[in-house]
Amino acid sequence: MYSMRTVARRSAAIIAVLYTTTSVYAGGQGGSGGNNVSGVEYPGTMGDSATGKGGDGGSYDGQQVETGGDVGLLVPQPSSILINVTGGEGGGGNDQSSRLQGASGGGGGGTGIATSAATTSTGIIIGGRGGDGDFGVSQGAGGGGGGGAGVATSANFTNIGTVIGGDGGNGVDNASTHEHSGGGGGGAGVYVVNNKDLAIILNTGTISGGRGGDHSAWPADFGAAGGEGEGGAAGSTSAGGDHGTSSQGGVGVIGQNISVVNDGKISGGIGGTGGAGAGERNAAVVFLGGVNNLTLTSRSVIEGIVRGGGDDSLTLQNTLDKEDRGQSGGYELSAKQFQDFESLWVYGGRWTIDDPLAKMRIVLYGGALVVKNSTSLQAQYGIFARGGAIEAFGNQTLDQSFLLGKNPNDPSISGLYVQGEHDLVLTGVLSGDGGLTKAGTGRLTLTGINTYTGITKVSGGTLTQGAPGGFSRASSRYDVDTDGTLDLGGFDAMLAALYNAGSINMNNGAPGTTLTVNGDYFGNDGTTVFHTVLGDDNSKTDKLMVGGNTGGHTNVQVVNVGGLGAQTVKGIKIITVGGQSDGNFSLVSGYKTKDGQMAVVGGSYAYTLRKGPAQGAQDDNWYLVSQYVDHNPDDPGIPAAPETPALRFGANVPVYEGYVQTMQALNKLSTLQERVGKRYMTGENGDGRTSGGMVNAHGIWARVGGAHDRLEPATLTGVKQEINTFILQAGVDGQFYEDENGKLIAGITGQYGTAHSNIVARDGDGRISTNAWSLGATATWIGNDGFYVDTQGQVTWFESDLNSDTANVGLASGRKATGYALSVETGKRIALKGNWALTPQAQLIWSSINADDFEDAWQANVSVARGNSLAARVGLAASYDSSWQGSDGRMVKRSVYGITNLYREFFDGARVNISGVDFNTDNGRTWAGIGAGGTYAWADGKYAVYGEGSVNTSLNHFADSYAIKGNVGFKVKW
Repeated sequence: MYSMRTVARRSAAIIAVLYTTTSVYAGGQGGSGGNNVSGVEYPGTMGDSATGKGGDGGSYDGQQVETGGDVGLLVPQPSSILINVTGGEGGGGNDQSSRLQGASGGGGGGTGIATSAATTSTGIIIGGRGGDGDFGVSQGAGGGGGGGAGVATSANFTNIGTVIGGDGGNGVDNASTHEHSGGGGGGAGVYVVNNKDLAIILNTGTISGGRGGDHSAWPADFGAAGGEGEGGAAGSTSAGGDHGTSSQGGVGVIGQNISVVNDGKISGGIGGTGGAGAGERNAAVVFLGGVNNLTLTSRSVIEGIVRGGGDDSLTLQNTLDKEDRGQSGGYELSAKQFQDFESLWVYGGRWTIDDPLAKMRIVLYGGALVVKNSTSLQAQYGIFARGGAIEAFGNQTLDQSFLLGKNPNDPSISGLYVQGEHDLVLTGVLSGDGGLTKAGTGRLTLTGINTYTGITKVSGGTLTQGAPGGFSRASSRYDVDTDGTLDLGGFDAMLAALYNAGSINMNNGAPGTTLTVNGDYFGNDGTTVFHTVLGDDNSKTDKLMVGGNTGGHTNVQVVNVGGLGAQTVKGIKIITVGGQSDGNFSLVSGYKTKDGQMAVVGGSYAYTLRKGPAQGAQDDNWYLVSQYVDHNPDDPGIPAAPETPALRFGANVPVYEGYVQTMQALNKLSTLQERVGKRYMTGENGDGRTSGGMVNAHGIWARVGGAHDRLEPATLTGVKQEINTFILQAGVDGQFYEDENGKLIAGITGQYGTAHSNIVARDGDGRISTNAWSLGATATWIGNDGFYVDTQGQVTWFESDLNSDTANVGLASGRKATGYALSVETGKRIALKGNWALTPQAQLIWSSINADDFEDAWQANVSVARGNSLAARVGLAASYDSSWQGSDGRMVKRSVYGITNLYREFFDGARVNISGVDFNTDNGRTWAGIGAGGTYAWADGKYAVYGEGSVNTSLNHFADSYAIKGNVGFKVKW
């Protein structure tokens, strides 16, 4: 270890021998001497390589010379410097106004440390400051001396501390005497010179060039220029009629045949004031020739440009305390700052680049390059990927090709990694024996015809084939991890082998894409997405064709692309296996059938996935079938039974089979007795002794009704339906005409109703909720002989929500429909003995539902093909009427009755069409029922309550299909 003290004890002769042997150029240049004659000046001397001191200032007569500063420390053998060292300051700044021909320039600063052997420094090393220019007679001032380098070396140098080049000396600026001169250039931080072999400069601390000396903006050229700083930083010039250029700051590191490794900070010095370029920062690193390299770690800070050239290379890596390949830290690199490098080598760190940093080649061994535009990675000889990563800064398209290879230091590392959250399109060709890894959440699209042979891994995001040949068929295997997606992009692809733990998507549009795996396929709970036009056996579909064996478990997702569904025979073949078929493929969807099979819906059909065809000899392929078949045959080699399996319909079909019935429950009209009770009581006293009519005056009324229908209609899916209805109806009516034969009563009605339907069927259970709003009109003729004719008309607006409980999905909501209903009823009241009467009656009811077509949640097209009903009713009512005077002196009337009815439907029932397939619902044509009711009126008939309850049953499905209903009303007359 050397110190200032130990060096001082050596003889000058020994020092000269040691230092001269290395031929190190030392010290800053002295400033030029001034002269009163325009354009004449006397340059200062260069630094002394024999002594390491700065150069002397220039002088016109060689007298009163300002001497250069001494070297701070000479290091002739490998050493560690633990102390702070500063080079000697150049002389200057003296008043030499007595010298008529001009003043002397300032002396150059001495070198901080001059070394010819490997040296490590932990202290603060500062180059000597250049001396200031001397005052002279008017316009003859001397220039400032150049600063000395912090370190001048011809060997390896390691900096753990701080190295700063010496500042340039200031020029003279005296406006009163018109004395002006230039400042000296700053010294280099580290100056490598006369090295025979490659010199390595390792920096984990701070290296900075010295500051340039200030000078005046003098209008003439009498004053002298500043001296050059050690390492080449120019002093201020004085050429021309203007003040020239400012002195430069020193370069951070300068030399040739050197390798600079920066894990700290390297800065160029700041220029002096007073001229063009004042205050500008000089270069951080300058390579003067030979073969050079700059290595930046992810902790590196570079202030100032870096000038490369020739065969120079730029290397990027992690911080020195971390292993290669990692991506610690981050740094943005610009080609405007890092200039003229031939090659770029990346081993670690994460680096953002804009324009190309290398002219000829880029080699990626680790770390990551974040590319900001499409030209960021241009290189004449291409890009060599041996384990490094690229990442898009925003969505990007790159047209460069990559040669993928194995990392020579770690065979497990191979090829190119593409990471990040943004999308990247590579249009070039990927070739070589390396692999490709897709990481991050973004999408990587390959459009070149790629030929690389390494493994392709999709560990995150999506790898998309953007053109035929984008997926290299030469790649030894494709591995799709849990968070990865392999997207064929709608183009056929051929892979050597495939491991699927993530997702495979055949295409994003029309089906028909084929993925061929020449070797083995293994599923590790991954998912393969097929796009299929669900129809018959010949439906267009994506396919997976495995030439080798299958193993593991794979989820299969099927996307129906406009398929209307159809009956299959064998099924739609989507997976073909050429070898041993040990893999298990399971259909996944949000819909599980009642018999426990996952299914996908096409129109009115449900498709399940089965190994082997639904009919015929069994094989090891996988089919989508729309029949009820055994999904796990005991012996797949035994031909299936010859009978045709039952069709499997979707869980939406039973719901639609009950759709019209739900609305019809709210659309059919009531009988006269249900609507008004016995308000139109015959006989003046209402005792039934005559058949004549007695009609109350104008009145308003309201009634509520409820019903529970349990239906087992004839359907393809075996529907069992329960409908609960509620209605609230109100109206106003009154007498509009009277003659000797009878009276005409007319009115208007309004109704709100709701129906809740529960449906159970072989193919699925569901619910329908319907709300209805109605407006109607009535007209009734009451004959004095007991004969009556009642007519009704009503329009109803429906809104329905349809849901599948089996599939746990809302099929459709807010579905609109309109109902129309007409009724005509006639009968004759026949008075019997006492208070009894019989009323035979008949009614014809027409009801029609017109529903809007709609597309359900499974893209099935649904329309009501037939929603009409025409039913006849014949009935016989027996009534008992009585009246008496109440305690208030007004008449009280009471009527009770029983009724039996027979119903006959003339139409064929409801029909819905689901994606081209008709489904009929027939409740049976003949029904019968019984009922009972009554009316109670008081206050001379001003108020009345009435009601009826009944039970009806189908005679075709006796007691299996029935309806229970009742209603209660209230009327006020005025």
